Amino acid sequence: MQFDRREVLRTTAGGAAVLIGLGSVGGASAQDSISVTAVWTDDEEADFLAVVDHVEEETGLEISYEPRDTETLLTSTLMDYEAGVATADVVVLPTEGRVRRDGAAGHLEPLGDLWSEDEYSTDHDTVAVDGEVYAAPFGMDLKPGFWYRPSFFDEHDLEEPDDYDAFLELLAEIDGIEDVEAPLASGNGDGWPLSDVTEAFILRQDDGHQLQRDLIEGDAEFTDERVVTAFEELQELHLEGYFSELRDFGIQYEFFWANETPLYFMGSWTPAFGAIEDPEDLDYFMLPGTEAMVSSINWFTVPAYTESTDAAREAVESIISPDGQQVWTERGGFVPSSLEVSEDAYELDIMRDLTEQADEVELVPDLDDALGDPFQAEFWSQLLGLWAEPDRDVQPIVESLDGVLQDTVGE
Repeated sequence: MQFDRREVLRTTAGGAAVLIGLGSVGGASAQDSISVTAVWTDDEEADFLAVVDHVEEETGLEISYEPRDTETLLTSTLMDYEAGVATADVVVLPTEGRVRRDGAAGHLEPLGDLWSEDEYSTDHDTVAVDGEVYAAPFGMDLKPGFWYRPSFFDEHDLEEPDDYDAFLELLAEIDGIEDVEAPLASGNGDGWPLSDVTEAFILRQDDGHQLQRDLIEGDAEFTDERVVTAFEELQELHLEGYFSELRDFGIQYEFFWANETPLYFMGSWTPAFGAIEDPEDLDYFMLPGTEAMVSSINWFTVPAYTESTDAAREAVESIISPDGQQVWTERGGFVPSSLEVSEDAYELDIMRDLTEQADEVELVPDLDDALGDPFQAEFWSQLLGLWAEPDRDVQPIVESLDGVLQDTVGE
């Protein structure tokens, strides 16, 4: 997924950082230069480059960074790997499904020795094939629910809903407020923001967190009546006119902040996005009925075709270390996957509150990220079609997606 997270807080990483175990990954020379490619752009790129600066100072490596959009990253790396070429010395993949496929195809170097499961918020099995672990975890994006501005709620005497009926009543109230285009913002990148809100409606169904896991594992069908209900609930909101015009997810933040689309289902990067002029005027609520939160991790991989394996491994170990992740955590809008980053690194109460709530609910993988293509591409396409024609029958949608789901799991 491509995020355009804007900087809000600019702080200096406190204290001298001492990274552990760097000498064990190959003894890269101080003259080694490596390249990294990922989907971070604009000010989010600046956030990552702050991490790069820290790692260069700690390791003596020279690291260059090339951002790519999600589609380009996924397609170009696949083409390069099939030709035996490394797109970059380090490739950051947003989907564990793709990591497993690349690992199984022999395209990636094993990285399991660079991180301990006990020290991170994920398991080796997530990116393992036949016992080999092919990626290392960096930041963890949490997708908690609908963000809103407390100042807007206070001005119009609105309250967070405690059940789904109250949620519908809230949407009706917001819809009647002057200058509101629609209560719910519709963000679009390649289709992924629509997938996030759709997954929330799946998760709010009976035993939704297990349903999501079963879909990923191939133990449930996409034609399950609970999935159908989730799509029908989304359709009902569309037909009531509660979803806004579809816009680029970054531009949609501007409409959100202007209170034209006051509720926006987005992730933990929201407080640091550029359009958010005052992150203290932010809060969120989970979709009523939801007892789980989606968590998505950025996975660092090293292509098997790089000529700088040792240096790439050294860079990855330093980047994903507690000190490396703390650099971005202090800059805002970032949730570390390292369990050893201090809570003091969070400058905003909302970020600290979000991580605390994540500890109290079920965390589930992102559905389409975990599965990867061909399901992910078809999921995004079908959702874009639903947003364009919300009165269409949902049954053919779920049937089509189930066919692709079974193909994806079968692979």
